[in-house]
Amino acid sequence: MKLSLGKFEELLSSRRLSISLIGMSNVGKSYVARALASDPSLGFTPACIDDLIEEKLGPFLKSKGFTGIDGVAAWMGQPYDPQYPETQQLYLRFEEDSMNGVTRPTGRNLVVDTTGSAIYTPQPVLDRLKNETLVVYLEATDEVKDALFQKYISNPKPVIWGDSFSRKNGETDLDALKRCYPQLLEFRANRYCALADATIPHQVLWKASGRQFLEEVKSRLPR
Repeated sequence: MKLSLGKFEELLSSRRLSISLIGMSNVGKSYVARALASDPSLGFTPACIDDLIEEKLGPFLKSKGFTGIDGVAAWMGQPYDPQYPETQQLYLRFEEDSMNGVTRPTGRNLVVDTTGSAIYTPQPVLDRLKNETLVVYLEATDEVKDALFQKYISNPKPVIWGDSFSRKNGETDLDALKRCYPQLLEFRANRYCALADATIPHQVLWKASGRQFLEEVKSRLPR
């Protein structure tokens, strides 16, 4: 949603503003969403897509004896696991359903805390996100990307890979992950950037309040 500064302020004050946060996992989306929702004067209701997906996954996790985010990790597996193509597609279907189910409550502003894999949802979902919300990309610095890489390699968690994973002859599973993960981050960064209406570097968000975040957004809107 392309907004001028004046329109942004009008929607914010009348509590008709919708913001979507996009970016890599652990880059600060949930922190910003909580910061906005924790200030009653701003009038924001949060929608956490991760939580909505986990609810939908509940019966599948329960049938395997899994719970929580670690249960999601065990259920989904890694891109080299035989069940991964099926679990990845099911996860994305639930993500699509969750994103389509989010609406702004009457008389409230809305902040949508998307997952890192939001860019893999079908184009109509992304079009709706773009048309109905101001999409703000929380951009990871090279330092953050390196930290994400090190964290992932030391303890691989489930990730939606799309077409970014491959294995060369003679590669171990871990070697393939090490080679492909930086490529995955680069692919995602390009997709986030293309979808965004405004981009805010990760370091700007460090310990920012909800109001400070909104000021950063406003500074990037056309007058």
